[in-house]
Amino acid sequence: MACNLTTGRQLDCKDYIGGIRTVLFQVVADYVPTYSGTGVLTSITADTAYRYELAKATGNFTETIQSAPENGTIFYEGVVNMKLHKLSAADRDEIKLLAQNRLVIYILDNNNNQWVIGETNGAELTAGTGSTGTALGDLNGYDLTFTSQEPEPMRSAGTGTTNPFDNVTNLTISPAY
Repeated sequence: MACNLTTGRQLDCKDYIGGIRTVLFQVVADYVPTYSGTGVLTSITADTAYRYELAKATGNFTETIQSAPENGTIFYEGVVNMKLHKLSAADRDEIKLLAQNRLVIYILDNNNNQWVIGETNGAELTAGTGSTGTALGDLNGYDLTFTSQEPEPMRSAGTGTTNPFDNVTNLTISPAY
């Protein structure tokens, strides 16, 4: 069976910027999604996702297409990198819980695009450091990396109306916007 192409792509305007500003974490075992006819996430079974706001220029998301032509396989590896300012006992405890779980990660980029990774297999905390830094201007805080390996590419979660992700029915965000 051939996989037919459906569209092309022209050069677009230069009106986008890099980086992410918010990530939400939800346990993948509690994630039951519903999608629109175009594959956009529209609702979930009622659950809470936990919001982490990032300082500017401290987070990014990359998705790499992993292909093994000799095996006829393909999967998508998503990596979220984020820095959290200030070491604290409360953050240490919460980061430990993040590391123990498989997660769905909702990503809000700096262009107000909403994305979701880890929908099937979950994303996991695969690397991280907590550091006081050395020089006065160094990071005092955490540098975390989350990785997912999924059969489908990152999913669009549409566009929020008043607040980010308020268009995803039954998704409670804590702390609320």
